[in-house]
Amino acid sequence: MTTIATTMDAGLLDDEQPGYKNLFLAALPARDLALLQPLLQPMELRQGDVLQEPGQRVSDVVFVQSGLISLLTPMQDGTAIEIATLGREAILGVLTALGSHRSTVRATVQITGTALFIRANDFREAVDRSRTLRHLVLLSTELSVAQMQQTAACNALHSAEQRLCRWILQVHDRIDSDVIQLTQDFLAQMLAVRRPTVTLIAQSLQSAGLIRYRRGRITIADRDGLEKLACECVGEIRTKTRNILSDLR
Repeated sequence: MTTIATTMDAGLLDDEQPGYKNLFLAALPARDLALLQPLLQPMELRQGDVLQEPGQRVSDVVFVQSGLISLLTPMQDGTAIEIATLGREAILGVLTALGSHRSTVRATVQITGTALFIRANDFREAVDRSRTLRHLVLLSTELSVAQMQQTAACNALHSAEQRLCRWILQVHDRIDSDVIQLTQDFLAQMLAVRRPTVTLIAQSLQSAGLIRYRRGRITIADRDGLEKLACECVGEIRTKTRNILSDLR
């Protein structure tokens, strides 16, 4: 299985930090990591937890270690569409390094996992003391924007089947498991399609032997087959992630 995590881990700095699954933390030189390490606190990411809402002041910076966070743009009628997914290659709330600000998205935990967080004020103080940490803020922001741009293009130009395959592969890249716990209602919301559409696509993928689907549980049976059906966005996001992380030097 080739994932963002494994390909990124192989391409990080020679002095990457052991014990950190978040790829930005793992890539930091020891002297810069030391500015954050005493202030990092563990947190559990539980499926369904809402970490940020639009208009809410951002109080913490979250380094994802495992699991998956979705960034959503909610509408007035209660619907929402996903604009980015954050795994262990991501930092939530990193812009607080530039000053106090409010979130413009809803950040929801979609796959249970763990993270490390640091208070926004403490993070700003550490960033002020380190050129490398300032570079980390830039690169993390660049990565989030790149993914949002690619996702926007994908939602506009690619079929629902391509987008569902892309989403499954993106999750698979981040969680080290062939089993994904997701309901059809959630997938329909994320892809901005009706639930029956997701049902038909899932049945088609299952008939082709690419996945097994039962009661909100997707098991990937043929990753290579999914790669062939997915759109180009899967590879584009992987390449941008790899390139941006390699610049943290």
